[in-house]
Amino acid sequence: MYATYGAALLNYSTPQTAKFLQYYRNLSKTYGVDAAVRLAADEAYGNVSWLLEGITWRDWAAESSIDLVAERILSARLNSSLIQLARNVTELGVEKYLYLQLASRLPLALRPYIPYVLCVNETGAATDIFRESLLRNLTSEYPPPTMYTIPQAEQLLYGDLYALAIAEGTGVPKLNYSWAVPVSTGILMSQFTEIVTSEVPDIDKTTAIVMLAILLLVFGTLIAPLVVLAEVGLSYLALLGLIYLISPYMPPYYLSVYIAAPVVFALGIDYNLLLLGRYAEERNKGAEPAKAVSAAVGFGKRAVLTSAAVAGLALGSFGFSILPFMQTIGLALALSVILVLATSFTATPALMTVMGDRLFWPRKIEEIRLHEGRSKLLGRSVDFALKYSKILLILFVIITLILIIFIINNIRITTNPISAMPETKNKEALRIAQTYFRNVTALSTTYLVFTRSPNNTVLGYITEIPYYTNYTIFTKGKYYIISLKLSLTSTSDELIYIYDNLTKLRKYGLLYIGGDAGWKHIYYTYIYLYFWHFQLYIILLSVILALMVALRSVMTPLRLVATVLMSMVWGLALNIALFQIVGGQLTYWLQPVVLTTLLVAVGTDYDVFIVSRIREEVERGLDDRSAIRTAIVTTGPIVTGAALILALAFLSIVQSQLTVLQQIGATVAFSAIFDAYIVRPLLVPAIMNLLAKYNWWPSKLHERPR
Repeated sequence: MYATYGAALLNYSTPQTAKFLQYYRNLSKTYGVDAAVRLAADEAYGNVSWLLEGITWRDWAAESSIDLVAERILSARLNSSLIQLARNVTELGVEKYLYLQLASRLPLALRPYIPYVLCVNETGAATDIFRESLLRNLTSEYPPPTMYTIPQAEQLLYGDLYALAIAEGTGVPKLNYSWAVPVSTGILMSQFTEIVTSEVPDIDKTTAIVMLAILLLVFGTLIAPLVVLAEVGLSYLALLGLIYLISPYMPPYYLSVYIAAPVVFALGIDYNLLLLGRYAEERNKGAEPAKAVSAAVGFGKRAVLTSAAVAGLALGSFGFSILPFMQTIGLALALSVILVLATSFTATPALMTVMGDRLFWPRKIEEIRLHEGRSKLLGRSVDFALKYSKILLILFVIITLILIIFIINNIRITTNPISAMPETKNKEALRIAQTYFRNVTALSTTYLVFTRSPNNTVLGYITEIPYYTNYTIFTKGKYYIISLKLSLTSTSDELIYIYDNLTKLRKYGLLYIGGDAGWKHIYYTYIYLYFWHFQLYIILLSVILALMVALRSVMTPLRLVATVLMSMVWGLALNIALFQIVGGQLTYWLQPVVLTTLLVAVGTDYDVFIVSRIREEVERGLDDRSAIRTAIVTTGPIVTGAALILALAFLSIVQSQLTVLQQIGATVAFSAIFDAYIVRPLLVPAIMNLLAKYNWWPSKLHERPR
């Protein structure tokens, strides 16, 4: 078995063997046989006597001695444990030895699977059996979460079936929609569109019914409300026709149709109410029908044209955006103002001329006083405002400042339209997927374009981005493009912060950020930030200049815009308190933008009506106090009626399922009521009383001594 060193000493005739025998003969005379053998071996072969330790000359050639010498030689060259291993393998055989070794060293749970590996060579079968056993033991001790243990997910159960399916490829998956809840941004936005298109007819019907009821209340007649509503309704239908005609070239945004309806109804009814109210007033003063029509149209030229100019400038300002869908909003709203203005100065005067007093059937013209009881109440309000002008102004300013602080500290803006949707199953499923399956739900893609190959620092940074799912890299020409998948919808607010984080990679050659994060940045920059940093100032400046030209005054336009903005602050504060703090809804980013524009546009109506009448009375010779009181008392019922109509027109869209429209409708309605019933009868006369002759500066109006 082994070529032993002992056999070499005995059997081979070599120079070393001859030396050994010579040394042995010489030494044996002195030391004895055993000692002489060891000493002679060291002399002849070099320090090998330790191999012969315990071996006597008598059993030198025995088999056991030869094995012992061989083992010692191998131990010097190898390892004693290997020697023992070889001996054990020799005695037991390879398979039996491995089986015993594995059985003694493996955990008890693994020992039953040794025969599959050693005996029948079924490693795959052993693996499968072990996996099943391990899964069974783990799940029995640590049960996995189920749909029943997740409250949000439990609501999506259909019987006992549930699944999270991730489909890849170009094929269209066939799902049973009676139990499956598909999740994607596209599906949710499609539902958003369906809600919009399905709600518009119902909201329009509600608006028309509410407008008719208010007109019947204001006029106390039958014909005038029907005629006015028919005229405004035709204007709205004409607007829808124009939007349809231009839709192939400029598809309308959903807010265009939603907001256009209350704008048309509010402005159209306001202008008609003003003209018809002035006609009835002139007739009751004894003017002939023709002269009453002339007086109404003459007054309307100043008030209505000024109001329309302001509304057109404010609402049309959306058209100056670089984003196409914002341009459609501006175009639709500008067309609304133009159509209302056109019908107010053509159809309404024609109806007054043709029908005359019959417009107020079944009542007689002498009975049309437009609710004088409210005029008495307005008179007392104006008297109070003129008496305590400074106190009222200080009080309004202090409360407004407090509300501004409240708004700044509490407003929470969202740019995600999905947050404005009702709680559908798809929306709930999306929330569950983003909460419990972030590592697999890649809902949006952002593209990063680099001028050079991204290094490990860049790739490491990307993997640490919040909501990271995976990325791929490809080249196009000389550019390197990273397709970054995130578990965020393409409408999520978080994409704004993702964009800001990714801009830090510009020092590594990042040239451009596209895809969903890029578009989100564009929308946020060119709608929200653009409005507050640029568009708002253009609106205010253009409105102030238009009012200065129309009213031939500097201070009155400034005061008018200031009071409208004050009403906006009060309305926005109520919106935050009602929807955000109490209702738990974030403020959608378009809501403050649309609210501000609408209030500047239509909120100036009442003030323009009042100021135009005050200026008219001053030009007739009344002092400022008398002119203020006369104008507010005479136009007050019309203004309050118009405000009620405007409020209810916008309140009709509160029935929408979309929270953004609920917020816009409720806030505009409150602001209109607050503006007409609080600001105009109290704050406006107080400020104009304090300004006195400076209301009309630099114009020089005829004034009687006060």
